[in-house]
Amino acid sequence: MLIYRLLLLLKFVGVVLYGGGLVGALAATESRDRKRAVHAIASPGLVVTWTAGYLLTLQFNIALTEAWILGGLVLSLVSQLALVAMATRGQRTLAGALLAAVPFFCVLVLMVFRPRWPWVDT
Repeated sequence: MLIYRLLLLLKFVGVVLYGGGLVGALAATESRDRKRAVHAIASPGLVVTWTAGYLLTLQFNIALTEAWILGGLVLSLVSQLALVAMATRGQRTLAGALLAAVPFFCVLVLMVFRPRWPWVDT
């Protein structure tokens, strides 16, 4: 149970780092600050989140093909790619901000509600 709690804490820290990097990148007025927020905060946060999530699936023998896991992986990747594109171009746009923020919010929803494939019995 202690390992589970530590992994859950690690995953939470990763999500907070990613969210902080996302907000920092969206709020930054300078391109240099935006790049720092994306590459030094959000990207490591995503790696921590994915690693802790993977270790949690191993601990509980949960398939990586669950709807909420696949959705979280895809949507977090979309969000990260939008952040990297925004940092690379050096400018913020409403479309870029929405492409980064909306998938991140959807990932949070998937992590909390964990929808499953209705036709898969476990």
